[in-house]
Amino acid sequence: VPTQSAARAVAIMKSAATALIGQTNTPASGGAKYRKMETTQGDCSALVAEAGSYFDRVIGAIN
Repeated sequence: VPTQSAARAVAIMKSAATALIGQTNTPASGGAKYRKMETTQGDCSALVAEAGSYFDRVIGAIN
């Protein structure tokens, strides 16, 4: 797999994961695959930032 394609795939996974963690996913962005699961309400910004940093590390390692 070309490096650029792998990095783009990880960036897409980062976007999807942080949207799910931060509960910012919407039917408009999810389309037919939109799924909302019940979760505990609260501030997850620290978790979103931590998960995002892990994806950034993977992208950095690929490049």
